[in-house]
Amino acid sequence: MLRPARPDDAPRLFEWANDPATRAASFDRAPIPWPEHVAWLAAVLADPERRLWIAVEEGIAIGQVRVDRAPDGFGVVSIGLAPGARGRGLGRTVLGLGVAAAIRALGIRRARAVVMAANLPSRWLFEGAGFVAVAAAAAGLTVVDGAEIPGQPTALVLEADAAVVAAEPA
Repeated sequence: MLRPARPDDAPRLFEWANDPATRAASFDRAPIPWPEHVAWLAAVLADPERRLWIAVEEGIAIGQVRVDRAPDGFGVVSIGLAPGARGRGLGRTVLGLGVAAAIRALGIRRARAVVMAANLPSRWLFEGAGFVAVAAAAAGLTVVDGAEIPGQPTALVLEADAAVVAAEPA
């Protein structure tokens, strides 16, 4: 089940976002400061083009899914599970519920995710839900004396038909 995120979810979301495994799988690996997190959450909750939901299992918050409607009409999806919920096969259900909710709330028809190419669990989640890689790029590439020095891992862009992602997993 999903419920809309609220301002009082800030501590839980902050804890999940700063979990070491989450930071390691993020493009920006630096810990997120509390004031920055609170400002981010307030901005997300106030933006009519964005939705953030909390996934709940048996009354316990187990994760979050966010969808931002991009100017091209795609719903850009971000998902994260609480450390204790990982590895239990919940990601596909949370992803599907989030995209289904975004179809209703934001009117999206296509979904996009941008993940680190080396983040295999995230790639497998999205690919298993019907997403297909459409582009890869080196994010944060720096050029020093003509030599390219990667500043960040390679980003993989995946896209899918939102209705396929929202369908119940087999």
